Amino acid sequence: MKELISYLNERIIGNENKVQLALAAILAGGSILLEDKPGTGKTTFAKLLATSLNLNFKRIQFTSDMLPSDINGFTKYIDNQTHFQAGPIFANIILADEINRGNPKCQSAFMEAMEEKSVTIDGVTHALPQPFFVIATQNPTDQVGTYPLPESQLDRFMISFAMNKLSKEQEKKILNQKIELNFKKDLNVLALDKLIKAIVCKDIVIDYIQDLKAKAENLKYECILSTRTLIYTVQISKALAYLKNQTYVTLTEVQETFPYILRHRLKNLDPSIQATDFIQHEVIDQVPVPK
Repeated sequence: MKELISYLNERIIGNENKVQLALAAILAGGSILLEDKPGTGKTTFAKLLATSLNLNFKRIQFTSDMLPSDINGFTKYIDNQTHFQAGPIFANIILADEINRGNPKCQSAFMEAMEEKSVTIDGVTHALPQPFFVIATQNPTDQVGTYPLPESQLDRFMISFAMNKLSKEQEKKILNQKIELNFKKDLNVLALDKLIKAIVCKDIVIDYIQDLKAKAENLKYECILSTRTLIYTVQISKALAYLKNQTYVTLTEVQETFPYILRHRLKNLDPSIQATDFIQHEVIDQVPVPK
């Protein structure tokens, strides 16, 4: 795993913390939402992450004229017999590029897949390949041709983040680099799942997570909070602890991940406010750390 992290950090310049965070989400079985302006490296980040895991990877470019069948597939009739034509969603990792440019019907086509790991077409349920993850990129909602994601779909993303702002030297390094997708070491994500589930998360950590949720519920901005939010926090904290070679979750892993779990769940946040900084100041810093 250290080799993979090093490989990604060499190619995704200036985003070491986001690389670790994204890998933790993948190992925890969660989906990722990348929100930023065009041209900031969202698609490159997602593609490098997907291809380096040596899993079946497909990219879906969302447009306003897409149909749900363009994503999930459809049933066709040949000689009076039904034949299922699988759509591009049948892969281990889906890059849903510019997901908020798709119309609401297409966005909803992802909901069952992200939650149930299956799709239902003409009354027949088809299981998706395992493991299954969605890495979605989203442009700012004030841009022309975008549709806001519904709350029910936002809640299905484990974390969201924007790419880090680069220094002049980091930009120069990107301009001079030649990206090669040559990480060949096979990683069994499903096998790692058993190791991550074995990571201990003590009651004191669970209580702390519940305290953070309670504090978030009292923010001046409405927040989409559910039991799924708590489950995601435990899962990704365990995965991050695993990446740190720990056998148990500490409060540090919770503090490092919770702002990114909450980020896309805040509604009507003032555009001038940086979401993760706001969460850090108004939630993390305000909740007493248990001894």
